[in-house]
Amino acid sequence: GEGLGEGGLVNTPISFDFSHQANREVQALMWDRVLRTADRLITLLKSEEFQDGESFWDHSMIYVATEFGRTRRRPSGAMTFGSGHDLNNGSLIISPFVNGGRVLGGVDPDTLLTYGFDPETARPEPGRNMTEPEIYSGIAHALGIDTPGAGLPDMRAMRRRA
Repeated sequence: GEGLGEGGLVNTPISFDFSHQANREVQALMWDRVLRTADRLITLLKSEEFQDGESFWDHSMIYVATEFGRTRRRPSGAMTFGSGHDLNNGSLIISPFVNGGRVLGGVDPDTLLTYGFDPETARPEPGRNMTEPEIYSGIAHALGIDTPGAGLPDMRAMRRRA
């Protein structure tokens, strides 16, 4: 493993210490951790048979959500800088069920905030915020969960088999 030796620091104090003052570096560290962990999990799931030659990965979805966004304005020339909270976040979905290999939505180059996409075509729609029912529906329908009468929108753009 990647231990720091006996008594080494396992979980860095990022929430109130480093995240606010060194957000760029901490985000790089944490995304590296999250993606390496997801990669190992996918490798494990692919190596185990579920049934009839299909792996557990063939029936899985990994959903990574951020709890809030961060302001991303960097002071001129600063390599390290603090950041505040923002009501703008994103999610990462990794699964054989989703329309993968692409970013749905985008990032506004002027504000550096994320924006949504057209639920049918997946075309980026600057200024659009995706709703909780839309994302929930996209996940449920990608997993093949039938939701009759729930009033959920059709999120064709998120499903591999639309």
